[in-house]
Amino acid sequence: MHHPIVEFRDVSFTYGEDRVLDRVNVVIREGAFVGVVGPSGAGKSTFLRLAAGTIRPTRGRMLFGPDGDHRAVRLGVVPQTETIDWNFPVTVEEVVLLGLAADSRRVPWASRTDRREVRDILDRLGIGELARRHIRNLSGGQQQRVFIARALIRRPELLLLDEPTSGVDVKTRHDVLHLLHSLNHEGIAIVLTTHDLNAVAAHIPSLICLNRRVIAAGRPHEVLTSANLKALYGAEMVIVEQGGMLLIGDVPSAFRDEHDRDEHAEDVPVAHFGEEPPPHDHGGGSGHDHAVTPDPGHDHTDAPHPDPGHAEPAR
Repeated sequence: MHHPIVEFRDVSFTYGEDRVLDRVNVVIREGAFVGVVGPSGAGKSTFLRLAAGTIRPTRGRMLFGPDGDHRAVRLGVVPQTETIDWNFPVTVEEVVLLGLAADSRRVPWASRTDRREVRDILDRLGIGELARRHIRNLSGGQQQRVFIARALIRRPELLLLDEPTSGVDVKTRHDVLHLLHSLNHEGIAIVLTTHDLNAVAAHIPSLICLNRRVIAAGRPHEVLTSANLKALYGAEMVIVEQGGMLLIGDVPSAFRDEHDRDEHAEDVPVAHFGEEPPPHDHGGGSGHDHAVTPDPGHDHTDAPHPDPGHAEPAR
């Protein structure tokens, strides 16, 4: 246990002229639980594809297994739900059975043993009653569990998940994270990508801060520092520790005007400052009116409004 399962050794990757990853050195060990955080376009999905062995580095080496001898690592992959065609005519059970296709089994003729294993996994994930349901008729959390089940049927040593909590509600996010922690306790190494620093990243044992290169790696309290986050996202961020938890947010100045109210132009709408406009009257031809405080010295009802298309002759 704790031997390397995947190692990035001075790995770079380019798409055409665009260098997506630059000299990445990372070791994922057996039984690890690692979160990869960074902005959009930082190379997180490419990192997972390299770890899965579906692409090769432009430079450097990928080593798999304790001895780096490229032995087969039993792998499970959970893609982003946005990449799935939810209208494809397939049931929950059939999706999970497709996880066996990588082992060159003939899925349509799956054995009773295979189907029993599928049911056991679905029951364990709390969706056993959904086996015959079409995948489009599932909630976001249920859909995520289906693809985790598809990965688990391969009995993986390493589980790779791309944004597994993206677009789900708070309860579903908690359920998915608890499930992943449970799987990790059973010895499955887990690597996931996430944009969510507070709800996900701060609760994962080990983090990799990635923006084309590795900015920092280690435990959340070690790597989620102001300096690292500025290098990662290019913006100042505030970090608060409360009750052993890290809370991360934008600096208050990101939500404040950079200059005082007196420095604004006079015609800036008051709504810019979060205020309601004072009562005022646009005139009878405006098509709408506002609550106007009556002027005791002026009759608004009978007073004629000038016709903007008609000019009085000069006297």
